[in-house]
Amino acid sequence: MLSAEDRAAIEALHHAWLSAELRGDVTALFGFCTSVPVWLPPNEPPLCGAAAIQHWLEHQPHATLRRIDIHHLEISGIGSFACKHAIFRSVVDSAEGSTVVNGVHSWLLQRDDAGVWRVWVVAWTIA
Repeated sequence: MLSAEDRAAIEALHHAWLSAELRGDVTALFGFCTSVPVWLPPNEPPLCGAAAIQHWLEHQPHATLRRIDIHHLEISGIGSFACKHAIFRSVVDSAEGSTVVNGVHSWLLQRDDAGVWRVWVVAWTIA
């Protein structure tokens, strides 16, 4: 089981990630990750490593993330491994207007040798 301190650290990481995402700060997002992060976007092949993720992000349609609402945040784990799941509702602005995107996201996390929780795998689905 995770300690209360581990849960609090992961929840703080979750909030810091959301803040960076809303700012469009990809550098900060990578700073929260392990040395070789893996992203599993819906209906896409896996993205392994920061360079692959950065390339994928650069080729996404231009949009501005305006809001992220999180529901049913769950954190569990044991030792130096943890997972986080949540339901999200995002508002995204693009040239076509505002769109609401609903889905579920999950993280696998690993605590590094310094005791810092890092995001290893990010997966999400959209409705």
